[in-house]
Amino acid sequence: MSTQPSYRSTGALWLGRLLGLGLILLAAVVAVVTVPELRSELAGEGTDGTLTVSSCEAHTKTRYGTHRRTTELKFSCTGTWTAQSGGATYKDVTVETSSRLENGAKIGVVQADDTFELPEDRAPGKDIAILAFCLSLLTFGIFCLLTGFGTRNGPGLAASWQRLPAQRVAGPALGGLFVIGALTALVCALVV
Repeated sequence: MSTQPSYRSTGALWLGRLLGLGLILLAAVVAVVTVPELRSELAGEGTDGTLTVSSCEAHTKTRYGTHRRTTELKFSCTGTWTAQSGGATYKDVTVETSSRLENGAKIGVVQADDTFELPEDRAPGKDIAILAFCLSLLTFGIFCLLTGFGTRNGPGLAASWQRLPAQRVAGPALGGLFVIGALTALVCALVV
């Protein structure tokens, strides 16, 4: 006859549940911030216009990986933006581009929510990846909240999995949602 170790005396279960609640709240906040931007991108909201370039400045973005460092050359081009419909005109509008443009060059730029972006930068793939990651974070938070998993002296993964209420339903549901969210986030971040 085996007995389950008592985690309640050390408070490890409650810390795991508190961690789960924190993960759920974090996922909710990130999703609430991301959804309006995604909705705007999917609806095609924004005003199309043309930026007449007056100057471009080069700058680098350095990214550090596990085995190497990469440096990406970017350009900040500034100029006057004019709406295609002939309405508004803004001066000193700055847009990030991947190539240097000559003075007087005209490029298509979209104005949305007081920001100016190139049309290709408004792709919804990154926002979908963020929401899919929020789904994985939410399901992991629910798992921690239900089982107390996630603390140093708390139950391990196998013991927590056994502690799930309605284990035959909750386990596959939480595991499936976690995997769907993680795979969707990975595909959207790398491909879309």
